Amino acid sequence: NTLKRHLAASLKRLGTDYVDLYYWHRYNTDISLEEVAAGMGRLIEEGLIRGWGLSQVSGETLKRAHEVTPVAAVQNLYNILERDCETDIFPYCMEQGIGVVPFSPIASGYLSGKITTETQFEKKDDVRNWVPQLSKENIAANQPILDVLDKFAVEKSATSAQISLAWMLHKYPNVVPIPGFKNK
Repeated sequence: NTLKRHLAASLKRLGTDYVDLYYWHRYNTDISLEEVAAGMGRLIEEGLIRGWGLSQVSGETLKRAHEVTPVAAVQNLYNILERDCETDIFPYCMEQGIGVVPFSPIASGYLSGKITTETQFEKKDDVRNWVPQLSKENIAANQPILDVLDKFAVEKSATSAQISLAWMLHKYPNVVPIPGFKNK
């Protein structure tokens, strides 16, 4: 009922009678994962959603949910620097035909090559102020990765960000990254 109520409000705001992909973005241990998965299945049966997805989950959580109602997509952190998904998420998704929608595929802008140890983010509320990858120490420690990206970018007449995305798209056929956009 709660899922359907939230979905109904979203449908009204969107001015449509269904959505293609409905994400459960935060795993709440107070709510049974199996109940949520079953609820998503009912929404699919009713034609209110075409498929459902999970965000920021482990392989074990994904498998439990998928066994109740097939999952269409998983939205987890994944990029050249953050590759934990290669252990359990990608193998399971490949086996089950589940799409992977990596967020932060350019590592919050770091893999663009435009962020240095001197970069100051303008707004206090810019989430990059708290991203561990963007601490001065980690920026300096990961410089060899940027050097390799830059080398390939020059060879291919591309940007480091384009090379990072191309790497990801070439690595797995079921990937649709969602890069963010900032000026720096």
